[in-house]
Amino acid sequence: MFRTNPNRETQGQGNMRFDEDRASLPRWVYILVLISATVIWGGNFVVAKGAVEQVGGAWVTGIRFLTAGFVMLAVFFPRIKKAITADLVKAGVIIGVFSCLGYGFQFWGLEGTTPSKNAFLSACYCVTVPFIWWLVARRRPTGRNLLAAGVCLAGMALVTLNGEFTVSWGDGVSILSAVLYGAEIVSIAMLLKDHDILAITAIQMITSGILAIVGGMLTSGFPGVDVLTRPDFAMRLLYIILLGSCYATVAQNVAQKHLPPTEASLLISLESVFGTVFSVIFYGEEMTLKLVLGFALIFGSILLSELGNGSLEKSEK
Repeated sequence: MFRTNPNRETQGQGNMRFDEDRASLPRWVYILVLISATVIWGGNFVVAKGAVEQVGGAWVTGIRFLTAGFVMLAVFFPRIKKAITADLVKAGVIIGVFSCLGYGFQFWGLEGTTPSKNAFLSACYCVTVPFIWWLVARRRPTGRNLLAAGVCLAGMALVTLNGEFTVSWGDGVSILSAVLYGAEIVSIAMLLKDHDILAITAIQMITSGILAIVGGMLTSGFPGVDVLTRPDFAMRLLYIILLGSCYATVAQNVAQKHLPPTEASLLISLESVFGTVFSVIFYGEEMTLKLVLGFALIFGSILLSELGNGSLEKSEK
């Protein structure tokens, strides 16, 4: 899902300089392309909820990424074959490990919470990135980053704490997935440079898929052919694989070549908004004032964090 996002594979391109001269279509076209990806990622939260309940998060993650990776290999084989190097494979594997952990924990969390809460809590990766980057690159977060973290913490409290002031295990796992997504985004920023984006993404997906399937075998065993061949499960997987992974990832890559990275990050965060909307419409979740306020604070923290990063990039350039 944006993901990050399952959805989050190429956000490391945010370190690249935007070149308006490369745009071949009106700017609003690329904005709509990226928004279409976030709509699909938002739908992932509801669609994946049913699939996760049937076979578990590890198997959904594994089947999704392994299949999407081989689809990309089949479609872009000549280009990928030409681009493959030992360094590219190594970088793709490293990113794939973090990607598997991020999506795996997000889907695991989805087993114990609602789609909208899972969508917003996992979207806090936008806040965790500056702190992870501080650890690996020794770049201290700005005051705006710290303010965003505080606002996010308040929002998460409203979303996850019930009347008895307890947190469901699904909420906690969803928050952990935000940290892992942050690690994935930082690894992309550090390793993507000078590598073909389609080739490294294919390696990343195949790595994530293999690791997730191994995890599924170790924790829950094989789900059974009868479950995997059920029409409703197959339809959910088709959505997640073809739309949530293949199309949305390509759409993100195309759009981010023609949009400033700060604006692209803000648009990508809309996946959480669409996740909540679809959860209310299709999953029947009740939207209370407490949840709305919590979601607003979390989304506001994402905006604060991304605007802060954008200001920093602008000042450095």
